[in-house]
Amino acid sequence: MQHLNLEHFLFSIHAPAGSKKAHPESTKVHVRRFYRPDDISSTKAYTSDITEVYYSEDTMTVPVAMIEGKCEVRMKDDLPNSDLPVVAEHVFYCEHLFDPVTGALKQLPPNAKIMSLIRRAPSASKKNKGKQICENEQAGSDKKKDMPSENTLATLDIFAGCGGLSEGLQLAGASQTKWAIEYEEPAGEAFGENHPEAAVFVENCNVILKAIMDKCGDADDCISTSEAAERASKLPDEKTKNLPVPGEVDFINGGPPCQGFSGMNRFNQSPWSKVQCEMILAFLSFAEYFRPRFFLLENVRNFVSFNKGQTFRLTLASLLEIGYQVRFGILEAGACGVAQSRKRAFIWAAAPGEILPEWPEPMHVFASPELKINLPDGKYYAAVKSTAAGAPFRSITVRDTVGDLPPVGNGASKPTIQYGSEPVSWFQKKIRGNTMSLNDHISKEMNELNLVRCKRIPKRPGCDWHDLPDEKKGLYGRLDWEGNFPTSVTDPQPMGKVGMCFHPEQDRIITVRECARSQGFPDSYRFAGNIQCKHRQIGNAVPPPLAYALGRKPKEAIDAKR
Repeated sequence: MQHLNLEHFLFSIHAPAGSKKAHPESTKVHVRRFYRPDDISSTKAYTSDITEVYYSEDTMTVPVAMIEGKCEVRMKDDLPNSDLPVVAEHVFYCEHLFDPVTGALKQLPPNAKIMSLIRRAPSASKKNKGKQICENEQAGSDKKKDMPSENTLATLDIFAGCGGLSEGLQLAGASQTKWAIEYEEPAGEAFGENHPEAAVFVENCNVILKAIMDKCGDADDCISTSEAAERASKLPDEKTKNLPVPGEVDFINGGPPCQGFSGMNRFNQSPWSKVQCEMILAFLSFAEYFRPRFFLLENVRNFVSFNKGQTFRLTLASLLEIGYQVRFGILEAGACGVAQSRKRAFIWAAAPGEILPEWPEPMHVFASPELKINLPDGKYYAAVKSTAAGAPFRSITVRDTVGDLPPVGNGASKPTIQYGSEPVSWFQKKIRGNTMSLNDHISKEMNELNLVRCKRIPKRPGCDWHDLPDEKKGLYGRLDWEGNFPTSVTDPQPMGKVGMCFHPEQDRIITVRECARSQGFPDSYRFAGNIQCKHRQIGNAVPPPLAYALGRKPKEAIDAKR
């Protein structure tokens, strides 16, 4: 099927003469074409708003089967104001007319009709052009008004890390994290700094569950080790009084440690990795004890196939046995608006009587293999549609993400510096928000040999160790301005399993802030501890834009139930 370049305004519908019944393939629609900035040039795409389109005089007739849904084109002043680096609606704006023959852009004439539409068939990126068609009827907004805060879900975040999952879920409007459990002290400190309204418990989650059951008079029902019991008994009163109890927690979410499941972990058969795998059972124990309205588990993509799928099936069976409705799937963070390939497995669970949340629609073009889950008898399941044929919005690039940041050197260590320039891309403007100075633009220091090797890597897209003279060590890859980041890791280094960690033009490892932006953390977000701790917090986190996309679904479920 042909993919049109962009949005199209619908003039009329033509069914074949003498037909008693219209067919999508034989019925035609007459449309006007709109263009995107990336149809003009990559420079124009970088400097323009991602939701901008251009009116044109081009028209064509296409089969109605090419229509894939609704979208909306508005004047810029009519767009909702948002600081989120996330697009969740099919809403575009138009202020200019584009002449594809001369390449000229002109102010939109006052008689041009900008109306609501017919939805987007896949997007425009340089590699994946898309189509979009507009319908000649005034579309009413299907947006729900934000729910008042008293209608949000009181949330317990377990294995909370620095708070990426809570950050996105709260921004979506359905969740308010009141309690968080995190074992590592720097990550717990970062969570508390960014979410001061939450009670943060820096402790093993088994110890916290033991303390909760003791507090509620359920000690006889708790099977625990003597060490956990001893540590629970020693928690100070100011901590135990803030522990949640059954009936208070509406939503439990979190990502049990994934080192045992991750393909990035070279030691996933070690005793420690096996202990971490068992933390899945601890996580499920919280669901069984608290019986929240909603439950969300996040893990690496390999969680589904680890141990021949037995751990995954045990998790699903346990939730079903408790009585929950369950949905599982693999999502790609890059399709939610970050410039990073990051596939994650999710399990949604909803209590009886609740509406089980759906999966979010992929909004950005992003190549995403391995999103399918293999089922018995050669079948498979995919939670969301592939964006290989396109999506409403183009991919976010490395340049979009960090192209505005000032140059720093190998081992840069100043905790706070000035931006030095204005943001350029849509993403940069959103990610900065109202932040006035730049934090954590700091870089791990390479030794002299690695620095020399880095300097010899040509400053061209995709160059790596193959371009070194007589050196065949490590990956030593430079990022591509027009590409994306590889999966964020907890310790970026040129000799690591993901060795593409050099800045596209500067001779250094990417900074903490650049890694944070690749995950979609706003520049106002703070991390704690030394540079290794900060990289670890970012590498372990759920990207907030992905969490935001997920969080809109329980909000929709709550709204629908009301």
